[in-house]
Amino acid sequence: MKRTKRIGSVSEYMAVVMRVRRDWKKRADRGFDWQPWFRGESNCGAPTSLQPRLYRSKAKISRLLYDEQEMRLDFRRCGQQLSAETQPKDKWEWYFVMQHYGAPTRLLDWSDGALVALYFAVRRGANRRKDAAVYMLDPWWLNEQGFKTLPVRGKDRPSGVALPDWDEAKAYLPEDELESTHLGPRMPLAIDPHHVSRRFAAQRSRFTVFGRDINGLKDLASEKGARIVCIPVKAASFHDILRELKTGGISESTIFPDLEGFGRELNLAWEWRRMR
Repeated sequence: MKRTKRIGSVSEYMAVVMRVRRDWKKRADRGFDWQPWFRGESNCGAPTSLQPRLYRSKAKISRLLYDEQEMRLDFRRCGQQLSAETQPKDKWEWYFVMQHYGAPTRLLDWSDGALVALYFAVRRGANRRKDAAVYMLDPWWLNEQGFKTLPVRGKDRPSGVALPDWDEAKAYLPEDELESTHLGPRMPLAIDPHHVSRRFAAQRSRFTVFGRDINGLKDLASEKGARIVCIPVKAASFHDILRELKTGGISESTIFPDLEGFGRELNLAWEWRRMR
């Protein structure tokens, strides 16, 4: 996977982001509303980077898909009484909410906000010695790779980021959920969620949903011309970057707009005072 130079400030980071964005847009015809996606991870180069939580296990794919199917059904069955916000209306909305609240799924979180992803990369940075990373993705390019395998002529293939009601998305979450242990698609798909939670809007959430290939994104990232890059973030700069982000309006309570997020923000401020 291509790596950019290591960054140590918000200004350095945004300079890299805009350079990559200009390069990608120049090399491909993209619509007016096209935006790259970003994912922050606290450990640059970790073996589980760019893998959804469900696929970080060594179990067989058939076992993982069965386990996820059972968890998904249980989450929807029991989650209604616990949801304090708008009730999800369909299985895709429940699936997105399930991912946001930490259950193992085939979904991988992304954001179309570069600073949001940078915050996720450094937010747990106290006393860290390892660099973090922000991964940058062209979601249109990703879907083009998967759509090439469809049995239709090139001009009839879909383009852009998928929506849950697209035929191309339905194969990743079959109508008969008891059949979801027999996934057809192999490659991951870039898909836009409905904003059924305030967190989705605050984090500018986007997702990739994985198929049968556990290393789907890593495999694609190794190919020539791949539009996935890694931006390493210097460990020594985490605190400074967090302060810069807070000045720019990005903090725990804006990313997690609830009392829990605000409480964590106050706790972080208190810990910093003790460190001085």
